[in-house]
Amino acid sequence: MISAIVYTSNSGYTAEYARMLGELTGLPLYDLHRVSDPQPQREVIFLGWLMAGNVKGYAKADRLYKVRAVCQVGMGPATKAASDKLRQRLKLSPEVQVFTLQGGFDIRRLHGPYKWIMQVKCRDIRRTLEGKASLTPAQQLTYDMATRGASAVKQENLTDIVNWYKTTR
Repeated sequence: MISAIVYTSNSGYTAEYARMLGELTGLPLYDLHRVSDPQPQREVIFLGWLMAGNVKGYAKADRLYKVRAVCQVGMGPATKAASDKLRQRLKLSPEVQVFTLQGGFDIRRLHGPYKWIMQVKCRDIRRTLEGKASLTPAQQLTYDMATRGASAVKQENLTDIVNWYKTTR
């Protein structure tokens, strides 16, 4: 039985989703950076932010807990392809649910070397999207994230996760 939500966040968007999910499910929240006591039988939902194709903190969460669901939070829109790619990259068993959430991005909220890395990435995103004749709403949001900061964090984005969680109890 799932008994907690564990998350890691760099600029706060994943933490926002974790807080919302905690409110919707009644599960307690644990910041992975403050956890050190292994509880390998404890089933959790893990939320981590996406950086360079990796979900930050997943390896540690997997060592400490029995991760039943992985939620990656990134700049791009939530798609089945992104979830499938994450499942392959992390070599997840079919029993582990995978969810992709579009979060937010504001370079002013980043910490450490990620800020420098993302300055280059944002430049690339801007160039790519400025070269298109028109942008879809999702592309426009990604462009806004890369140029001035924006967020797609909304409670309704958690509907699939909450519905899945309700079926696991």
